Amino acid sequence: MDSVINCLEAGVEGKRTQFQEGFDAFATCHGLTDWEGWFSPYDEETYDLVLQNVGPDDVVIEIGAGDLRLALQLAERARRVYAVEVNPLLVSAALQAIGFDLPRNLLVICANALDIAFPDDITVAVLLMRHCQHFGRYVDKLRAVGCQRLLTNVRWKSGVESIDLTRPGVPFGEVSEGWYACRCGAVGYVGQGERSDTPPVEVIDCPACRPV
Repeated sequence: MDSVINCLEAGVEGKRTQFQEGFDAFATCHGLTDWEGWFSPYDEETYDLVLQNVGPDDVVIEIGAGDLRLALQLAERARRVYAVEVNPLLVSAALQAIGFDLPRNLLVICANALDIAFPDDITVAVLLMRHCQHFGRYVDKLRAVGCQRLLTNVRWKSGVESIDLTRPGVPFGEVSEGWYACRCGAVGYVGQGERSDTPPVEVIDCPACRPV
């Protein structure tokens, strides 16, 4: 498997299909704004943080699977992995590189994750997409099928957090001091900075959720 991963890592810059002719029209068609549809692999530390939170009984869906390098590693740990990637050029190049080494428990789906029905057996979701514009919609879809946890770097744009999707969020109005993180994807601080070193409170209906 290491040799396959190395093959996928080789020539990354040449595989960035967002720089190819036609990508802008493709992104517009799928509602991908700013850098949301760009292929941007992460470092091994980020991938390791995800892998540490996946066990042998988990069924994982990776939203925005890119060149499948993380999906392959997830498949070595989890019972089943659904790898969803919207970009057909990226997926086809990855599958060609993987060849017959594609694991049986890895199901690759080339589609817009907003358009497909999520499997009802998933326990963990992975969303590594720092420029994600549809975080709230993904969360709603995952909770609807009973997914228990979401591993993501969307909200804090840095390290990976594990979000318990089974716990209801606290109404935003009940937070008087401290950091908050909302299911819509927004983060922020309420108060005078007196509790800046405390973990964020998971909230619902933050100011970013409300119509302008």
